[in-house]
Amino acid sequence: MANVCVIGLGRIGLPLALLLAKANHRVIGIDANPNLLNKMRNNALEGVKVNMEKVLIEQYLGKNLFVTEDLHRGLYESEIIFVAIGTGIGPDGTPELSNLFDIVEKMCTDPNDVNGKLIILKSTLPIGTTRKVASMIEEKTGLRCGVDFFLAFCPERVLGDKALIEMASLPKIIGGMDKISSEKTARIYETIGGKLVIVNSPEIAEMVKLLDNSYRQTMFAFANDFALLAEQYGINAYEVIKAANDSYPRNNIPLPSGGVSGYCLTKDPLYLEASFKEIAAKRGFPSVWFMARKTNDYMPVHMVDLLKQKLESAGRNLQCSNVLVCGITYKENTDDIRNSHGLAIATKLREEGANVFLWDPKVRETVAGFRMVKNLDEVLETLDALVFTVRHDEFLQLNQEDAILRVVGEMRTPVIIDGWGIFLQLIGRKDVFYTSVGIKG
Repeated sequence: MANVCVIGLGRIGLPLALLLAKANHRVIGIDANPNLLNKMRNNALEGVKVNMEKVLIEQYLGKNLFVTEDLHRGLYESEIIFVAIGTGIGPDGTPELSNLFDIVEKMCTDPNDVNGKLIILKSTLPIGTTRKVASMIEEKTGLRCGVDFFLAFCPERVLGDKALIEMASLPKIIGGMDKISSEKTARIYETIGGKLVIVNSPEIAEMVKLLDNSYRQTMFAFANDFALLAEQYGINAYEVIKAANDSYPRNNIPLPSGGVSGYCLTKDPLYLEASFKEIAAKRGFPSVWFMARKTNDYMPVHMVDLLKQKLESAGRNLQCSNVLVCGITYKENTDDIRNSHGLAIATKLREEGANVFLWDPKVRETVAGFRMVKNLDEVLETLDALVFTVRHDEFLQLNQEDAILRVVGEMRTPVIIDGWGIFLQLIGRKDVFYTSVGIKG
Protein backbone atom coordinates (compact mmCIF):
# COMPACT_ATOMS: atom_id res chain seq x y z
CA MET A 1 0.00 0.00 0.00
CA ALA A 2 1.09 3.57 -0.68
CA ASN A 3 1.77 6.74 1.29
CA VAL A 4 -0.61 9.30 -0.19
CA CYS A 5 -1.13 13.03 0.20
CA VAL A 6 -4.46 14.67 -0.74
CA ILE A 7 -4.26 18.45 -1.03
CA GLY A 8 -7.68 20.02 -0.51
CA LEU A 9 -10.34 18.35 1.65
CA GLY A 10 -13.42 19.78 0.00
CA ARG A 11 -16.31 18.07 -1.80
CA ILE A 12 -13.88 15.96 -3.86
CA GLY A 13 -10.71 15.75 -1.77
CA LEU A 14 -12.34 14.54 1.45
CA PRO A 15 -14.23 11.55 -0.01
CA LEU A 16 -11.13 10.69 -2.06
CA ALA A 17 -8.96 10.71 1.07
CA LEU A 18 -11.49 8.55 2.91
CA LEU A 19 -11.70 5.98 0.10
CA LEU A 20 -7.90 5.79 -0.10
CA ALA A 21 -7.73 5.25 3.67
CA LYS A 22 -10.43 2.59 3.38
CA ALA A 23 -8.27 0.90 0.72
CA ASN A 24 -5.54 0.64 3.40
CA HIS A 25 -3.27 3.40 2.11
CA ARG A 26 -1.68 5.78 4.60
CA VAL A 27 -3.25 9.14 3.76
CA ILE A 28 -2.31 12.65 4.84
CA GLY A 29 -5.05 15.17 4.07
CA ILE A 30 -3.96 18.79 3.67
CA ASP A 31 -6.28 21.77 3.98
CA ALA A 32 -5.64 25.43 4.76
CA ASN A 33 -8.93 25.75 6.66
CA PRO A 34 -8.31 25.03 10.36
CA ASN A 35 -12.04 25.10 11.09
CA LEU A 36 -12.61 22.24 8.66
CA LEU A 37 -9.75 20.23 10.17
CA ASN A 38 -11.12 20.76 13.68
CA LYS A 39 -14.56 19.60 12.57
CA MET A 40 -12.99 16.48 11.09
CA ARG A 41 -11.03 15.78 14.26
CA ASN A 42 -14.24 16.14 16.28
CA ASN A 43 -16.28 14.31 13.61
CA ALA A 44 -18.63 17.31 13.49
CA LEU A 45 -19.05 17.85 9.75
CA GLU A 46 -22.51 19.00 8.70
CA GLY A 47 -24.60 18.70 5.56
CA VAL A 48 -26.95 16.39 3.71
CA LYS A 49 -24.23 14.11 2.38
CA VAL A 50 -21.89 13.58 5.32
CA ASN A 51 -23.37 10.61 7.18
CA MET A 52 -21.26 8.06 5.30
CA GLU A 53 -18.22 10.34 5.53
CA LYS A 54 -18.62 10.64 9.31
CA VAL A 55 -18.63 6.86 9.66
CA LEU A 56 -15.39 6.60 7.70
CA ILE A 57 -13.78 9.52 9.55
CA GLU A 58 -14.53 7.82 12.86
CA GLN A 59 -13.13 4.56 11.52
CA TYR A 60 -9.90 5.81 9.90
CA LEU A 61 -8.87 9.20 11.34
CA GLY A 62 -5.69 8.75 13.36
CA LYS A 63 -5.17 5.27 11.89
CA ASN A 64 -4.89 5.36 8.09
CA LEU A 65 -5.92 9.00 7.75
CA PHE A 66 -4.19 12.05 9.21
CA VAL A 67 -5.09 15.70 8.60
CA THR A 68 -2.90 18.79 8.85
CA GLU A 69 -2.31 22.28 7.48
CA ASP A 70 1.37 21.41 6.97
CA LEU A 71 1.83 21.02 3.20
CA HIS A 72 5.54 20.21 3.45
CA ARG A 73 4.85 17.33 5.86
CA GLY A 74 2.26 15.85 3.52
CA LEU A 75 4.57 16.08 0.51
CA TYR A 76 7.65 14.79 2.36
CA GLU A 77 5.88 11.73 3.79
CA SER A 78 4.10 10.72 0.57
CA GLU A 79 4.95 9.05 -2.70
CA ILE A 80 1.66 9.93 -4.42
CA ILE A 81 0.19 13.46 -4.35
CA PHE A 82 -3.42 14.24 -5.31
CA VAL A 83 -4.24 17.90 -5.94
CA ALA A 84 -7.97 18.46 -5.38
CA ILE A 85 -8.28 22.20 -4.84
CA GLY A 86 -10.94 24.37 -6.43
CA THR A 87 -10.43 26.34 -9.62
CA GLY A 88 -12.74 29.16 -10.61
CA ILE A 89 -13.87 31.79 -13.09
CA GLY A 90 -12.76 35.41 -13.05
CA PRO A 91 -15.10 38.41 -13.32
CA ASP A 92 -14.57 38.46 -17.10
CA GLY A 93 -15.58 34.80 -17.49
CA THR A 94 -12.05 33.49 -18.03
CA PRO A 95 -10.43 30.65 -16.03
CA GLU A 96 -9.04 31.60 -12.62
CA LEU A 97 -6.24 29.16 -11.76
CA SER A 98 -4.23 31.08 -9.18
CA ASN A 99 -5.07 28.54 -6.43
CA LEU A 100 -3.59 25.73 -8.48
CA PHE A 101 -0.45 27.60 -9.50
CA ASP A 102 0.13 28.80 -5.92
CA ILE A 103 0.07 25.19 -4.71
CA VAL A 104 2.45 24.10 -7.48
CA GLU A 105 4.82 26.95 -6.49
CA LYS A 106 4.81 25.75 -2.89
CA MET A 107 5.35 22.15 -3.96
CA CYS A 108 8.47 23.25 -5.82
CA THR A 109 10.04 25.07 -2.85
CA ASP A 110 12.00 21.93 -2.00
CA PRO A 111 12.69 19.67 -5.03
CA ASN A 112 12.78 16.67 -2.68
CA ASP A 113 9.06 17.16 -2.08
CA VAL A 114 8.33 16.14 -5.69
CA ASN A 115 11.39 14.12 -6.68
CA GLY A 116 10.33 10.55 -7.45
CA LYS A 117 6.68 11.33 -6.72
CA LEU A 118 3.50 10.79 -8.75
CA ILE A 119 1.32 13.92 -8.91
CA ILE A 120 -2.32 13.49 -9.92
CA LEU A 121 -4.33 16.62 -10.70
CA LYS A 122 -8.05 16.38 -9.87
CA SER A 123 -9.06 20.04 -10.27
CA THR A 124 -11.08 20.95 -13.37
CA LEU A 125 -8.64 22.54 -15.83
CA PRO A 126 -8.65 24.29 -19.20
CA ILE A 127 -7.13 22.22 -22.00
CA GLY A 128 -3.33 22.22 -21.82
CA THR A 129 -3.01 23.14 -18.12
CA THR A 130 -1.52 19.80 -16.99
CA ARG A 131 1.29 20.25 -19.50
CA LYS A 132 1.86 23.79 -18.18
CA VAL A 133 2.11 22.39 -14.65
CA ALA A 134 4.71 19.86 -15.84
CA SER A 135 6.78 22.65 -17.43
CA MET A 136 6.43 24.78 -14.30
CA ILE A 137 7.73 22.00 -12.03
CA GLU A 138 10.61 21.25 -14.42
CA GLU A 139 11.60 24.91 -14.60
CA LYS A 140 11.49 25.50 -10.84
CA THR A 141 13.10 22.26 -9.67
CA GLY A 142 15.34 21.12 -12.53
CA LEU A 143 13.61 17.74 -12.42
CA ARG A 144 12.34 16.01 -15.58
CA CYS A 145 8.75 14.86 -15.99
CA GLY A 146 8.53 11.16 -16.74
CA VAL A 147 11.98 10.56 -15.28
CA ASP A 148 12.33 12.35 -11.93
CA PHE A 149 8.63 12.93 -11.25
CA PHE A 150 5.40 11.73 -12.80
CA LEU A 151 2.24 13.66 -13.60
CA ALA A 152 -1.29 12.81 -14.72
CA PHE A 153 -4.70 14.40 -14.96
CA CYS A 154 -7.65 12.36 -13.72
CA PRO A 155 -10.84 14.44 -13.53
CA GLU A 156 -13.55 13.81 -10.99
CA ARG A 157 -16.99 13.23 -12.50
CA VAL A 158 -19.09 12.57 -9.41
CA LEU A 159 -22.10 14.39 -8.03
CA GLY A 160 -20.94 16.05 -4.83
CA ASP A 161 -23.66 14.55 -2.64
CA LYS A 162 -22.96 11.05 -4.01
CA ALA A 163 -19.18 11.34 -4.07
CA LEU A 164 -18.30 8.34 -1.89
CA ILE A 165 -20.52 5.97 -3.86
CA GLU A 166 -19.74 7.27 -7.35
CA MET A 167 -16.02 7.71 -6.75
CA ALA A 168 -15.78 3.97 -6.12
CA SER A 169 -17.91 2.98 -9.12
CA LEU A 170 -17.71 5.48 -12.00
CA PRO A 171 -15.09 5.15 -14.75
CA LYS A 172 -11.79 6.95 -14.15
CA ILE A 173 -10.35 8.90 -17.09
CA ILE A 174 -6.53 8.82 -16.80
CA GLY A 175 -4.35 11.06 -18.93
CA GLY A 176 -0.67 10.87 -18.03
CA MET A 177 2.14 13.02 -19.37
CA ASP A 178 3.77 9.74 -20.37
CA LYS A 179 3.09 6.01 -20.28
CA ILE A 180 4.70 5.48 -16.87
CA SER A 181 2.64 8.29 -15.31
CA SER A 182 -0.56 6.73 -16.64
CA GLU A 183 0.40 3.26 -15.41
CA LYS A 184 1.28 4.52 -11.93
CA THR A 185 -2.01 6.45 -11.75
CA ALA A 186 -3.95 3.37 -12.84
CA ARG A 187 -2.37 1.28 -10.08
CA ILE A 188 -3.49 3.61 -7.29
CA TYR A 189 -6.99 3.91 -8.76
CA GLU A 190 -7.35 0.13 -9.05
CA THR A 191 -7.48 0.04 -5.26
CA ILE A 192 -10.58 2.31 -5.15
CA GLY A 193 -12.78 0.72 -7.82
CA GLY A 194 -14.44 1.59 -11.10
CA LYS A 195 -13.38 1.03 -14.70
CA LEU A 196 -10.07 2.62 -15.74
CA VAL A 197 -10.06 4.46 -19.07
CA ILE A 198 -6.50 5.38 -20.03
CA VAL A 199 -6.28 8.01 -22.78
CA ASN A 200 -3.27 9.10 -24.79
CA SER A 201 -2.64 12.53 -23.29
CA PRO A 202 -3.64 14.80 -20.40
CA GLU A 203 -5.33 17.10 -22.92
CA ILE A 204 -7.79 14.32 -23.81
CA ALA A 205 -8.60 13.79 -20.12
CA GLU A 206 -9.02 17.54 -19.60
CA MET A 207 -11.37 17.73 -22.57
CA VAL A 208 -13.45 14.76 -21.34
CA LYS A 209 -14.19 16.57 -18.09
CA LEU A 210 -15.20 19.76 -19.86
CA LEU A 211 -17.25 17.82 -22.40
CA ASP A 212 -19.28 16.07 -19.67
CA ASN A 213 -20.76 19.19 -18.11
CA SER A 214 -20.86 21.31 -21.26
CA TYR A 215 -22.96 18.61 -22.93
CA ARG A 216 -25.38 18.32 -20.03
CA GLN A 217 -25.98 22.03 -19.61
CA THR A 218 -26.41 22.38 -23.39
CA MET A 219 -29.20 19.79 -23.36
CA PHE A 220 -30.87 21.60 -20.47
CA ALA A 221 -30.59 24.89 -22.36
CA PHE A 222 -32.28 23.29 -25.37
CA ALA A 223 -35.26 22.41 -23.18
CA ASN A 224 -35.32 25.89 -21.66
CA ASP A 225 -35.29 27.65 -25.03
CA PHE A 226 -38.06 25.35 -26.17
CA ALA A 227 -40.04 26.22 -23.05
CA LEU A 228 -39.77 29.93 -23.84
CA LEU A 229 -41.11 29.24 -27.33
CA ALA A 230 -43.97 27.15 -25.95
CA GLU A 231 -44.92 30.00 -23.62
CA GLN A 232 -45.07 32.40 -26.57
CA TYR A 233 -47.55 30.15 -28.38
CA GLY A 234 -49.63 29.30 -25.32
CA ILE A 235 -48.55 25.66 -25.40
CA ASN A 236 -47.68 23.47 -22.39
CA ALA A 237 -44.00 22.58 -22.89
CA TYR A 238 -44.22 19.68 -20.43
CA GLU A 239 -46.97 18.05 -22.45
CA VAL A 240 -45.06 18.50 -25.72
CA ILE A 241 -41.78 17.10 -24.35
CA LYS A 242 -43.44 14.14 -22.66
CA ALA A 243 -45.32 13.33 -25.88
CA ALA A 244 -42.12 13.64 -27.94
CA ASN A 245 -40.21 11.32 -25.58
CA ASP A 246 -43.00 8.77 -25.16
CA SER A 247 -41.81 5.38 -26.52
CA TYR A 248 -39.63 7.12 -29.12
CA PRO A 249 -36.09 5.69 -28.79
CA ARG A 250 -34.26 8.63 -30.38
CA ASN A 251 -35.53 11.25 -27.93
CA ASN A 252 -34.47 11.90 -24.36
CA ILE A 253 -35.36 15.57 -24.11
CA PRO A 254 -35.08 16.94 -20.55
CA LEU A 255 -37.82 19.00 -18.95
CA PRO A 256 -37.32 22.78 -18.60
CA SER A 257 -36.34 24.54 -15.40
CA GLY A 258 -36.02 27.93 -13.77
CA GLY A 259 -32.23 27.79 -14.01
CA VAL A 260 -29.23 25.56 -14.61
CA SER A 261 -26.53 26.41 -12.13
CA GLY A 262 -23.93 24.97 -9.79
CA TYR A 263 -20.18 25.09 -9.63
CA CYS A 264 -19.38 22.75 -12.53
CA LEU A 265 -22.24 23.38 -14.96
CA THR A 266 -21.52 27.10 -14.74
CA LYS A 267 -17.74 26.94 -14.92
CA ASP A 268 -16.89 24.10 -17.29
CA PRO A 269 -18.53 25.49 -20.47
CA LEU A 270 -16.55 28.71 -19.95
CA TYR A 271 -13.32 26.73 -19.56
CA LEU A 272 -14.09 24.93 -22.80
CA GLU A 273 -14.93 28.22 -24.51
CA ALA A 274 -11.53 29.62 -23.48
CA SER A 275 -9.98 26.96 -25.72
CA PHE A 276 -12.51 27.67 -28.50
CA LYS A 277 -11.62 31.36 -28.76
CA GLU A 278 -9.62 31.10 -31.98
CA ILE A 279 -12.31 29.13 -33.76
CA ALA A 280 -15.02 31.52 -32.57
CA ALA A 281 -13.01 34.51 -33.83
CA LYS A 282 -12.38 32.86 -37.19
CA ARG A 283 -16.00 31.99 -37.90
CA GLY A 284 -17.52 35.01 -36.18
CA PHE A 285 -19.71 33.35 -33.54
CA PRO A 286 -19.20 31.38 -30.31
CA SER A 287 -19.80 27.73 -29.51
CA VAL A 288 -23.12 25.99 -28.95
CA TRP A 289 -22.23 25.34 -25.30
CA PHE A 290 -21.38 29.02 -24.73
CA MET A 291 -24.74 30.18 -26.09
CA ALA A 292 -26.40 27.43 -24.04
CA ARG A 293 -24.75 28.89 -20.95
CA LYS A 294 -26.23 32.28 -21.89
CA THR A 295 -29.68 30.67 -22.17
CA ASN A 296 -29.35 29.09 -18.74
CA ASP A 297 -28.10 32.34 -17.21
CA TYR A 298 -31.20 34.06 -18.59
CA MET A 299 -33.70 31.74 -16.88
CA PRO A 300 -33.53 33.44 -13.44
CA VAL A 301 -34.32 36.73 -15.20
CA HIS A 302 -37.28 35.03 -16.85
CA MET A 303 -38.49 33.68 -13.51
CA VAL A 304 -38.56 37.21 -12.14
CA ASP A 305 -40.50 38.37 -15.21
CA LEU A 306 -43.06 35.58 -14.67
CA LEU A 307 -43.45 36.69 -11.07
CA LYS A 308 -44.02 40.31 -12.07
CA GLN A 309 -46.72 39.24 -14.54
CA LYS A 310 -48.56 37.12 -12.00
CA LEU A 311 -48.36 39.75 -9.26
CA GLU A 312 -49.79 42.29 -11.69
CA SER A 313 -52.64 39.90 -12.50
CA ALA A 314 -53.27 39.65 -8.75
CA GLY A 315 -53.34 43.44 -8.40
CA ARG A 316 -49.92 43.83 -6.78
CA ASN A 317 -46.52 45.21 -7.72
CA LEU A 318 -43.24 43.43 -7.13
CA GLN A 319 -41.97 46.36 -5.11
CA CYS A 320 -42.75 45.78 -1.43
CA SER A 321 -44.34 42.37 -2.10
CA ASN A 322 -43.30 39.59 0.29
CA VAL A 323 -41.70 36.79 -1.71
CA LEU A 324 -40.43 33.46 -0.42
CA VAL A 325 -37.79 31.85 -2.63
CA CYS A 326 -38.07 28.11 -2.05
CA GLY A 327 -34.69 26.54 -2.75
CA ILE A 328 -31.27 28.21 -2.94
CA THR A 329 -29.19 25.16 -3.89
CA TYR A 330 -28.20 24.48 -7.48
CA LYS A 331 -30.19 21.23 -7.64
CA GLU A 332 -32.51 19.08 -5.58
CA ASN A 333 -31.58 17.41 -2.29
CA THR A 334 -28.10 18.89 -1.94
CA ASP A 335 -26.75 21.60 0.36
CA ASP A 336 -24.47 23.13 -2.28
CA ILE A 337 -25.40 26.78 -2.94
CA ARG A 338 -22.41 27.66 -5.15
CA ASN A 339 -23.46 29.57 -8.29
CA SER A 340 -27.09 28.89 -7.38
CA HIS A 341 -29.84 30.17 -9.68
CA GLY A 342 -32.11 30.34 -6.62
CA LEU A 343 -29.78 32.90 -5.07
CA ALA A 344 -29.57 34.72 -8.41
CA ILE A 345 -33.39 34.98 -8.44
CA ALA A 346 -33.48 36.14 -4.81
CA THR A 347 -30.82 38.78 -5.44
CA LYS A 348 -32.61 40.16 -8.49
CA LEU A 349 -35.92 40.27 -6.62
CA ARG A 350 -34.33 42.20 -3.78
CA GLU A 351 -32.69 44.61 -6.21
CA GLU A 352 -36.13 45.32 -7.72
CA GLY A 353 -37.65 46.17 -4.36
CA ALA A 354 -39.28 42.96 -3.15
CA ASN A 355 -39.07 41.79 0.46
CA VAL A 356 -37.33 38.46 -0.03
CA PHE A 357 -37.25 35.49 2.35
CA LEU A 358 -35.36 32.25 1.75
CA TRP A 359 -36.52 28.74 2.62
CA ASP A 360 -34.26 25.79 1.94
CA PRO A 361 -34.61 22.76 4.24
CA LYS A 362 -31.26 21.39 3.00
CA VAL A 363 -29.17 24.47 3.85
CA ARG A 364 -27.92 25.26 7.34
CA GLU A 365 -25.69 28.21 6.56
CA THR A 366 -27.07 31.74 6.48
CA VAL A 367 -26.93 34.03 3.46
CA ALA A 368 -25.95 37.63 4.08
CA GLY A 369 -28.68 40.15 3.39
CA PHE A 370 -31.57 37.68 3.50
CA ARG A 371 -33.85 36.36 6.22
CA MET A 372 -33.94 32.57 6.14
CA VAL A 373 -36.97 30.74 7.50
CA LYS A 374 -36.99 27.19 8.83
CA ASN A 375 -40.43 26.32 7.56
CA LEU A 376 -43.15 27.73 5.38
CA ASP A 377 -45.56 28.51 8.21
CA GLU A 378 -43.21 31.12 9.70
CA VAL A 379 -44.18 33.64 7.03
CA LEU A 380 -47.03 32.01 5.11
CA GLU A 381 -49.85 34.42 6.04
CA THR A 382 -47.76 37.45 5.03
CA LEU A 383 -46.67 36.10 1.64
CA ASP A 384 -47.59 37.45 -1.76
CA ALA A 385 -45.65 34.86 -3.74
CA LEU A 386 -43.82 31.54 -3.60
CA VAL A 387 -41.01 30.92 -6.09
CA PHE A 388 -39.91 27.27 -6.37
CA THR A 389 -36.43 26.81 -7.85
CA VAL A 390 -35.56 23.13 -7.17
CA ARG A 391 -37.32 19.81 -6.59
CA HIS A 392 -36.35 19.16 -2.96
CA ASP A 393 -38.25 16.25 -1.41
CA GLU A 394 -39.86 18.65 1.06
CA PHE A 395 -41.32 20.68 -1.80
CA LEU A 396 -42.62 17.58 -3.59
CA GLN A 397 -44.39 16.60 -0.36
CA LEU A 398 -46.63 19.64 -0.80
CA ASN A 399 -48.36 17.61 -3.50
CA GLN A 400 -49.46 15.02 -0.94
CA GLU A 401 -53.11 15.27 0.15
CA ASP A 402 -53.36 18.62 -1.64
CA ALA A 403 -51.11 20.34 0.92
CA ILE A 404 -50.35 23.00 -1.65
CA LEU A 405 -54.02 24.05 -1.63
CA ARG A 406 -53.84 24.71 2.13
CA VAL A 407 -50.75 26.83 1.46
CA VAL A 408 -52.52 28.78 -1.28
CA GLY A 409 -55.51 29.38 0.98
CA GLU A 410 -53.40 30.93 3.76
CA MET A 411 -51.21 33.23 1.61
CA ARG A 412 -51.97 36.95 1.55
CA THR A 413 -51.74 36.86 -2.25
CA PRO A 414 -51.80 33.36 -3.79
CA VAL A 415 -49.08 33.68 -6.45
CA ILE A 416 -46.89 30.65 -7.24
CA ILE A 417 -44.03 30.63 -9.75
CA ASP A 418 -42.94 27.06 -10.33
CA GLY A 419 -39.50 26.58 -11.86
CA TRP A 420 -39.83 22.80 -12.21
CA GLY A 421 -43.45 21.99 -13.01
CA ILE A 422 -44.00 20.57 -9.52
CA PHE A 423 -47.58 21.80 -9.21
CA LEU A 424 -48.95 21.50 -12.72
CA GLN A 425 -52.31 20.50 -11.23
CA LEU A 426 -52.79 24.18 -10.34
CA ILE A 427 -53.04 25.22 -14.00
CA GLY A 428 -56.39 26.90 -14.63
CA ARG A 429 -57.50 27.16 -10.99
CA LYS A 430 -59.26 30.41 -10.12
CA ASP A 431 -58.04 30.53 -6.50
CA VAL A 432 -54.34 30.83 -7.36
CA PHE A 433 -52.20 32.84 -9.75
CA TYR A 434 -49.96 30.02 -10.93
CA THR A 435 -47.48 29.55 -13.72
CA SER A 436 -44.46 27.39 -14.50
CA VAL A 437 -41.60 27.73 -16.95
CA GLY A 438 -42.91 26.53 -20.32
CA ILE A 439 -46.56 27.30 -19.64
CA LYS A 440 -48.55 30.33 -20.74
CA GLY A 441 -50.76 30.85 -17.73
